[in-house]
Amino acid sequence: MSRHASSEAEISSGCETVGMKAALVLATQLLEDHPAYSDPEIDLILFVENARSLERRPYHAHKIVLLLASMRHAAARLEARGIAVAYRRVDADEAGTNDRTESFGAAVGALVREHDITHLAWMAHTDPRVQGSIEKIAAGQGLQTRTYADDLFLTPEALVDEWFATHPTARMEDFYRWQRRRTGILMEGGAPEGRRWNFDTENRHPLPRDKKTKAHALDIPAIPIPDPDELTRSAIEDTRRLFGDHPGDPQTFWLPVTPAGAREWLEDFMTRRLSDFGRYEDAMDADEPFLFHSVLSPLINIGLLAPQEVVDRVERADAPLESREGFIRQVIGWREYMRGAFRAQPTLENANYFHFTRKLEAWWYTAEGIPDDIPLPVRTVLERVHRYGYAHHIERLMVLGNWFLLQGYDPREVYEWFSAMFVDAYDWVMVPNVQGMSQFADGGRVATKPYIAGGAYLQRMGSWWPSAAAAQADAFTDAYWQFLDRNEPQLADNHRLAIPLAQMRKRREN
Repeated sequence: MSRHASSEAEISSGCETVGMKAALVLATQLLEDHPAYSDPEIDLILFVENARSLERRPYHAHKIVLLLASMRHAAARLEARGIAVAYRRVDADEAGTNDRTESFGAAVGALVREHDITHLAWMAHTDPRVQGSIEKIAAGQGLQTRTYADDLFLTPEALVDEWFATHPTARMEDFYRWQRRRTGILMEGGAPEGRRWNFDTENRHPLPRDKKTKAHALDIPAIPIPDPDELTRSAIEDTRRLFGDHPGDPQTFWLPVTPAGAREWLEDFMTRRLSDFGRYEDAMDADEPFLFHSVLSPLINIGLLAPQEVVDRVERADAPLESREGFIRQVIGWREYMRGAFRAQPTLENANYFHFTRKLEAWWYTAEGIPDDIPLPVRTVLERVHRYGYAHHIERLMVLGNWFLLQGYDPREVYEWFSAMFVDAYDWVMVPNVQGMSQFADGGRVATKPYIAGGAYLQRMGSWWPSAAAAQADAFTDAYWQFLDRNEPQLADNHRLAIPLAQMRKRREN
């Protein structure tokens, strides 16, 4: 049916009548050059805002605003180009045309009947469950179907699946080097640029600080928060009205919602923060939520920026190699690897290597009544997550994830919390990132060791406490040694923990 189709196979309904041919565009697939937009056989583009989907979890208000506003802008851009759009808004229930208990499938079905649609196309989804759900919806409506290739990633679906199937250990570093060779990114002939595959050791510096005040001594550029336009304000108001019991304040929404706005953020990162990104990639600061990070993941993950465009710009940038490599590794290595690990491990979301059962307390979702004994790093990062729906990767891993693991929380509970609270969180990235990397719930398939640390590491990278002695005396340090002690049987064979386990045994003897 189209040169854009990844497969010409159709699911036939037995219906010979050809009516309207439509393409369904999901809120997480808002690519500016989505193949449906240039497909000459497509008569109509469908967008569906679905309250029931947005209430699957207590999603942060900023994530809901981001999805609604971005989708409304996408539809408006198409209409301005003269492309036919059918749009089902989340607030349409007040007009009697949409039930808030209506499923996504029912909403799509209503558009199918309203517009006499007989053929449905969509972009393949990286989550096989979502893909199967759309196929089921289409079959239930008796539609003929086809799919476009998944353009949200650099690696073709079949290729990434094959790599994981043929690499039982599937380490991220091996995957990253394969990606570099496959794409030619940051390569000179057959060798990596700079004659090194990664500059990770150069990317672990704390911020320089004043010895007396402990304040950082760098000029850290502010994130250029855009002013909301009319469409964004409508999404903010609908989120406030319809999802007012969710975490976060929609009135403080801070993200771009168009490809043009996303590119402005990319350019701001390139010119003001990329040069220092590599050196301070793992740094933390109690007063700085963004530091030199790009904060592009919420935009890339819904298609406002294409990953190839981002990589191309960074690869050509006038910035230190360690910064360019460190950032590109996150996109072509870590991001693509997470997607592959998710697809390769369909039961990972229920993994629980340590058999932890502790449930998350309500204050994790409300930020109200946080106990006084919660360490300062956890309290600080939790409060900024409620403010922004965001924390940069080292705070997620070594503050929040670290604390969850040390305290023995059920990893499924942790995964659900991260999935609800972060603006860039989707199952394909959160399942392997939280279950595998952060909580070590798979026993070591994604990460080679648990990412745990006591106060000494956090103090070195973030100066959270007045002194190193205060860090050593904090609950974080106690929890670290107790975790090693309690879980020694499951950790004893991990060679990367040999030294801390030996230290733990010595402390136990003393």
